[in-house]
Amino acid sequence: MSDAKNFFLIYALILALPLSARGTDPDRARYLLGDIREKTAAVESAAQGGNAELAAEALDFVLQEYHTLGEDEGVISLAIASVRALSDLAGTGEQQAVSALLGKVFYTFHDSALRIAALTSLAAFPSAGNVSIINAYVSEKVQSGAPMDDVLLAAIKSLKTIGNRTSFNLLFVADLLGIWSDYSDALADSYGPLANSCGREILNILSTVSVEQKLVVLTNVVKNPHISEKIQGEVAENALSQAIYTAGDSPEPSESLIGLQLLSLRTIADTHWTRASDMVTEFFSIARNEFDGGSIDAVQFAGVIRDIASVASADMGQVLSQYLDALNKSAETGTMPEEVVILAVINALGGLGDKVAFDYLLYVTYLDYPEKVTQAARNALANLKW
Repeated sequence: MSDAKNFFLIYALILALPLSARGTDPDRARYLLGDIREKTAAVESAAQGGNAELAAEALDFVLQEYHTLGEDEGVISLAIASVRALSDLAGTGEQQAVSALLGKVFYTFHDSALRIAALTSLAAFPSAGNVSIINAYVSEKVQSGAPMDDVLLAAIKSLKTIGNRTSFNLLFVADLLGIWSDYSDALADSYGPLANSCGREILNILSTVSVEQKLVVLTNVVKNPHISEKIQGEVAENALSQAIYTAGDSPEPSESLIGLQLLSLRTIADTHWTRASDMVTEFFSIARNEFDGGSIDAVQFAGVIRDIASVASADMGQVLSQYLDALNKSAETGTMPEEVVILAVINALGGLGDKVAFDYLLYVTYLDYPEKVTQAARNALANLKW
């Protein structure tokens, strides 16, 4: 028998043996010998057995042969199966290589299901390079005003866990501009966790936009459950500072400016942001003028007084006492102050406990105020600190 015949006989005998008898990994053999469907089945079988290395090999294969095989249905199925199988390699020495493969899959292929699978797996394999790829993708969509689709939504969601400051800026500005208004909640859910390391970025955005957009910035920060009170308080402080500056140039404050003032002050109070206490004391005179001019109503002004008092500076007792003196003088002449306002002043003075208010609170009890007001004055007097 010739050597050639001997070779083929031996080869045929080897192929006839069970795979286990050949000492070969059956899934890998199936992958190497099979067509595209068999390769996919082999990858899935290996993954079920806890072996994801075959998936990485398959993914490398479809990437290397992309220009030849394109996005054939079978190729896509193999790639998706491989991407999904790679989660077992998270945290191993293969993580960097797998991360690069996943990023290349997202960048190379256009099939939506495959790109979404890659984005989902990327959360377990974060890398600066892949974050840059996703940021660039989202940025292009923002700039073009492209409609939301499943891939873009998956990209936005992936940035929640692997995003950076650039990611935050992209998502926050997209929400601010209302580019995908129907998906505002999804945007907020993704940029919220990133915001806590992006305070400076938020303040930069706040300082460069219109009053109307400043209100949107603050609203988006305050209502986001992922954003810390520290960031909320800091943004509110800066927003109120800018609102005070704008008010000086606005004899007739706009509805947006009023909204910005009130929300800033309420947020400062809710977050107990005492660093802004001097500023809120300064704001009282502005709010008083706006109330006198009819720009805010009595209920809003009473809320301002309560919020200011909750984070008051040492001077606030004197400021409110002087205002109570003015209200008492109006009452003397028969012009009764709005009850909700004078009650807010009296209760605030009682809460502050500054004895400078004693004479003014006592005088309330001598005037022809409703019993509710005089009783509030007596309670406040009892709370003064001596």
